[in-house]
Amino acid sequence: MAGTPAGELLTQAVGALVAEIRDGREPALADEPDAVHQLRTSVRRLRNVLAGFGRYVEKRPARVLRGHLASYGALLGAGRDLEVRAEDCRRVLAEVGRTDLEPALVAPLLAAHDGAHTVLVDWHASPDAVALDRLLARWGDEVPLTRRAGRRADRVSTKVLDREVRRVLDRAAQGETSHEVRKAARRLRHVADAVGERDLARLGKEVQGRLGDHRDALLLAGHLWSAGAPAVVVAHVEAAASSALDGLPEALDALRRVHGI
Repeated sequence: MAGTPAGELLTQAVGALVAEIRDGREPALADEPDAVHQLRTSVRRLRNVLAGFGRYVEKRPARVLRGHLASYGALLGAGRDLEVRAEDCRRVLAEVGRTDLEPALVAPLLAAHDGAHTVLVDWHASPDAVALDRLLARWGDEVPLTRRAGRRADRVSTKVLDREVRRVLDRAAQGETSHEVRKAARRLRHVADAVGERDLARLGKEVQGRLGDHRDALLLAGHLWSAGAPAVVVAHVEAAASSALDGLPEALDALRRVHGI
């Protein structure tokens, strides 16, 4: 990477992610196992790479593409989140020996997921879907780079990763379990993956994963409570939400040490 321009690195990373999004669409629309999750992840990765390397791509085209990707990601997320909640709910009911509650607690989530998937399929026949396809084709052919993209990729990557690590730690200082910390950690993970920095990607994933599990458990507890689940079931999920945060301070400390902060 030492003698490679940052623009070349970015072009390769963006091209690969555009291809992933295109290839992932058909399985996702067929609702194949894990396909929506994989497509959503590819969309998030591209958004985060563009954000992390924002100084090295043209601002206006990047802002337009990121806006379209955000809307698309939200559409994918609507069904995926319901799918995850249904899976988690079924698992929890098995753990507490109350599978008899599945028709009341899991079935509505699955029905809502099916409705969200129908919306997703219909969206792909819309003008917004056509606009996104055109943008992806354009970026897949040529990434609109700035002059800074001519700088050495290794130096640019070090600078970008330093900024992303500080972004995670600054948000953690304001509230360790916040939604913003989770998003910052996810962006660090995706940017680190794009430049092959496995240690930072792993730490970003660990922070993101712990906070993601915490959030999913809280959302599930809310669903169970509003659906009238027994208190023992809700308490079981709340305990899981708390334990999901075990090790989070250590993960953040490791992030500080790896990056010398």
